[in-house]
Amino acid sequence: MDSTKTVKEAYVFLGLTLAFSFFVFWGPLALFKIPTISFVSDVKGPVWAIALYLVGGFVPSLLAIFLTWKKEGVSGFRLLGQRILQFKLGWRWYLITFLIVIAGTLGQLTIHSIAGNTFNGNLFLAQLGSFIPLLIIGPLSEEIGWRGYALGRLQTRWNSLISSLIIGLVWGLWHLPLFMMAGTSQHELRLPFIGFLVGILANSVFYTWLYNNTKQSLWSAILLHWLCTYAVQVVSSGVTRSPLYNWLEYLPYVIMAVFVVLIRKPQSFSKPDKTDVV
Repeated sequence: MDSTKTVKEAYVFLGLTLAFSFFVFWGPLALFKIPTISFVSDVKGPVWAIALYLVGGFVPSLLAIFLTWKKEGVSGFRLLGQRILQFKLGWRWYLITFLIVIAGTLGQLTIHSIAGNTFNGNLFLAQLGSFIPLLIIGPLSEEIGWRGYALGRLQTRWNSLISSLIIGLVWGLWHLPLFMMAGTSQHELRLPFIGFLVGILANSVFYTWLYNNTKQSLWSAILLHWLCTYAVQVVSSGVTRSPLYNWLEYLPYVIMAVFVVLIRKPQSFSKPDKTDVV
């Protein structure tokens, strides 16, 4: 497999994803301060703006599906579908996936507690009704692109750590317009973009670690994204926010990611074969 060709395909995907975000969907809404719909406030804008906002969230996966179809046709779709439904991760990696989210969440609640605040743990049960819908918002709308299309291609040239950081950087920048859009959690909660970006970079390490050790199962990335999205939603709904907490919020995930890198080493994330691209 020509690594120059495959890594170039990854760069094209990542560049197009940012371009669509900045210039077609989210960027114009942020630039002209057009409200859409909010899950953390009563903000509601025109229908066309809401449509742009929602469709924009599916750009990574939709673009990956289109590029896969263009390059591989039906066989590419079949392989992509198999990797999405590759549920046999092994009990160890299911356990690690849950532990990453549990440890990260407990770390965030510890930071919150040290600041003298309390948290209602019953919120995790009270919001279970949103768990299934959250599979679509984030996991399925993004992971077919980030891990399903870009990661394998990047790893034909770069080691696992560098590939993780490249995707993490683009993944974070893709969210940048949301920090300037009225109604989004990033804007309404006054989250610092740099702190968010560092957290995304750390989490990208976990996704690669799981993906490479589960025979490139896309389900591993979808599951981790799903659990993280739910945990973040619940914690955000119950914590008392302050500028300091907003900056330290992702510190537990950063510490764990550094630990994984130091223990496992960048090249020992079980780098996949160069033939493993969609």
